[in-house]
Amino acid sequence: MKIVMLVPYFYPHTGGTEKYVRDLSTALIKEGHEVTVITNNLPKSKNAPAHETLPEGIKVIRLDATDLFSYLPTSFGQFSLKMLEGFDIVHVHVPAFSFLRSVAGKIKQPLVVTYHCDVTVSEKYFGVPVPQWLVPIFEGANNAYARLLLRKADVVYNTTETYAETSPVMKHIPHKVFPIGIFYDKIDEVQKKINMTPDKKNSKQLLFLGRLAGNKGCDYLVKAMPKVLEKFPDTKLVICGDGEEKAHILDLITQFNIGSAITFLGTATFDKLVELYYTSIAYIFPSINRLEAFGIVQLEAMANYTAVVASDIPGPNAVMEVGKSGLLVPKQDPAALADAIINILADPAKAKAMGQRGRELVETKYNWKTIVGQIIGVYKEVLAKKR
Repeated sequence: MKIVMLVPYFYPHTGGTEKYVRDLSTALIKEGHEVTVITNNLPKSKNAPAHETLPEGIKVIRLDATDLFSYLPTSFGQFSLKMLEGFDIVHVHVPAFSFLRSVAGKIKQPLVVTYHCDVTVSEKYFGVPVPQWLVPIFEGANNAYARLLLRKADVVYNTTETYAETSPVMKHIPHKVFPIGIFYDKIDEVQKKINMTPDKKNSKQLLFLGRLAGNKGCDYLVKAMPKVLEKFPDTKLVICGDGEEKAHILDLITQFNIGSAITFLGTATFDKLVELYYTSIAYIFPSINRLEAFGIVQLEAMANYTAVVASDIPGPNAVMEVGKSGLLVPKQDPAALADAIINILADPAKAKAMGQRGRELVETKYNWKTIVGQIIGVYKEVLAKKR
């Protein structure tokens, strides 16, 4: 089959959706299919070419575009339906909805949509609280528009049922559920290259890895650390990432006088990320809202034999086996988060067993070869109906 992926942002732009599309496309190519990604050339500072073929064999077409607002790319008429001629499947990834709006009800090919997350207004931007009266107006209008467009698709799927059943959009739309996968063989190669062995696991090291944005909840982790350090004063937290909340997080660290326990890293190489995941006793995932619909980082941690402590929010709460590969805590609750971390630090052997179970899940439930087979089955099903 010839498949075209329409996605608002793609490599070299970084994020969960971008990684998902690249990995899914790679898995499809490994099964003998052709994949082209049509996307927007953002951020422009990356100077990515308008046309290229990635090492995996993914053909990429980037449209000249501008971000009008946060996460609202606009290509000013560069996209046309003629670009879709010759493809068997049109697979759109949302949000944002510009590509879906352009094709819904207008193409002859089957239209498959991956609904990655609800559009949610973060509680703050750059540390400034968002007026609460604005939130339901914006989100309500967006959700109604999303439902209207999604009803025109042949198949809609997302990545966990806990997210779908609580979504103001997805709970009204017939849908399927396919989890996200991971190519753990690449991680294994790095582990071997940098000599990661079980004795390298640091029972005192915690890891947060992600964009320092309001929805990621890193500030709640920092607020939890004083309680953790009271019980285990030699604990070290590594924060790997950057973003608009960094100044606020640094202020909190100063306020609590815990700077000596926290190491800040910016962006890191893939080898360094593997090292951080592998050597940490737990990966902390304190996201707070529906912009986080799965958390690929959980799979990355589990692939590196590392326990996960995550917020009990729809989507992320369906990834682990609770109590076996990680722990769930109420969102935005520093005291509960601290208690879970203390639980991990108090029993390193149990934490390592959780990491081992997480690795087993990655090799079975989250294996891309299994998941892509399910998605190819959907492609074939909708193609047969169209014929």
